[in-house]
Amino acid sequence: MKCESQALAKYIDKSPKLFFIYGEEIVLHNYARDSINAFFNEKGYIEKKIIVKKDFPNIEKILIENAGGSLFGTKMIIEIIHEGGKMPNDVLKIFSLKESENYIILIRSSMKKINDNSSWVKQMNNSALIIECKKLKSFEEKIWLKNQLEFVSEKHVKQYVEKISELFPGNLIAQQNEINLLKLMYDENEEVKTGLIFDGGEFHPFELEDKIIDLNTTGALRILKSIHKNDDHYAQLIVWVISKVVNTSAIALQSSDIKSGLADAGIWNSKVPSYMNFIKKNSLRKIIPLQKKIYELDLASKGLAGLTKEQFWQELDNVVVKLTA
Repeated sequence: MKCESQALAKYIDKSPKLFFIYGEEIVLHNYARDSINAFFNEKGYIEKKIIVKKDFPNIEKILIENAGGSLFGTKMIIEIIHEGGKMPNDVLKIFSLKESENYIILIRSSMKKINDNSSWVKQMNNSALIIECKKLKSFEEKIWLKNQLEFVSEKHVKQYVEKISELFPGNLIAQQNEINLLKLMYDENEEVKTGLIFDGGEFHPFELEDKIIDLNTTGALRILKSIHKNDDHYAQLIVWVISKVVNTSAIALQSSDIKSGLADAGIWNSKVPSYMNFIKKNSLRKIIPLQKKIYELDLASKGLAGLTKEQFWQELDNVVVKLTA
C-alpha cells in the first residue's frame, strides 16, 4: 500500500506495522516519522531502538529478540536508517518475517525515488505502508503551512501563510524553522511579523548555535549556564536552537552533497563553512540518537517529561558536550 505523506492519517491505522518513508522532502519525512511515533506511543509503543548500517547484518536477530516484548512488558518502535544506495538484502529479509504485536518497524530511506516495478518494491507494497515525501506544489505548500499554523489566531493565519511562503518559496525546512520560532514568540495581540527574529542578534540562545558549530565547548556551556541563571524562560528556545543544529546536520549528512544539503536546510552562506567543519566531526551514527534526546528535552521544556529543572539543564549540558567534544 502506498500513500503521500500528507494523507498518512487516513492510512496509518489500516496498514501492517511496517512503514517505509522515502522522497526528497526531509520536512515531510520528519512529519511522517513523528506522526507514526505519536500514533503508536498512544497504543503503548513507548520504547525506541534505532538501527543504522553497521547493524544491518543483525537485523533479523534483533527483530526476533524483540518479538516477545521487553522484560517490562513495553512495546517498541524500531527505526531503521537507510542512508541511500541499493536496498540491502539484510533489510529486505524483514518483509518475510512474521509480524509481531510487540514492535513497529519504521524504515527511513534517503532514496529520492523508487521504481514501482522493481521486485523489492512490489514485495514491500504487500507488506508495508510506503510513504512518499515529494516536493509540494505551490498551492500544496500553502495548505501545509496553514495546517502548521493552527496555533495562530484566525485573524493572522492568512497573513502569516503569505509572508512565510514569500520569504521561503519552495523551502519547507526554512518555513518549518520560521514556524518553530513563531510558536515560541507568537502573541496574537502583536502585529504580524516574520523573518525578523534573527535580526536583533542579542538573544543568547542564537549565540549558542555559533558556539556549537565552532566546536567551542567552553563557550557553549558558558552561554547555557548564563541563560539557566538569568533567563531560564528561554528553555524551549534553547532546545529549538540545539535541535536546529542536530537536524540540519542529519539532513546534510544524508544529502549527496553536504554543501547543497546545508543550503537546502536554509543555512546562511556565512555559516556554511562552520557547519561543514562541524559535520566532519559528527557522524550520522552519532547525530541520529541525539535527535531522540532532543525530542525528550523538548517535552521536558514543556513540562511533559519527568525531569526536574536541574536534570533538564544538566541533560542540555550533556548534549552540547557530545556535539562539541
